[in-house]
Amino acid sequence: MMRLIGFRRLAIAAVVAVTLGGCSTKSAAPTGEPDRAKADEAAIRGTLSDTEQRINQGDLSFVDVFAEDAVIIVPSSPNIIGFDAIRALYADTMEQASMKVHFLTEEIVVAGDFAYERGTYTLRLSDRSSGEVLQDVKNKHVHIFKREANGAWKTWRMMVSSGEPAPARTN
Repeated sequence: MMRLIGFRRLAIAAVVAVTLGGCSTKSAAPTGEPDRAKADEAAIRGTLSDTEQRINQGDLSFVDVFAEDAVIIVPSSPNIIGFDAIRALYADTMEQASMKVHFLTEEIVVAGDFAYERGTYTLRLSDRSSGEVLQDVKNKHVHIFKREANGAWKTWRMMVSSGEPAPARTN
């Protein structure tokens, strides 16, 4: 039972972690401010790329991408609310497992001090001690970023869902 709970916690953390990176984008710049929107998009892409690298290197500092009041919404689990709860979740996960991710951002739209990013990711989660693959998935994600007072973009809200079709119902 304890291993199942631990694995569920690892799986949730892994799903959440991998939704943070991006490689390519499509843009929708606000009318009249295309240069600022392009600069904001570039900043968000850079943040996401750096986050992916840190995750793949096992660097817990990737959680700095989250705002203090961030909320992560994952299927079939309680919301993870606030930076401290998010950091604790990942610290525990990274002690037990390594994560290898690859992100594909399909869209970024900037609107003032908010932006959203939508895409997919692949994740391989492996047990640190044995190297056993615990999870190998492809999922979808949406981030809502908020510009901080210092100009940095932080993940404010994040939602993930399975990239696999739901199993067919049998009656």
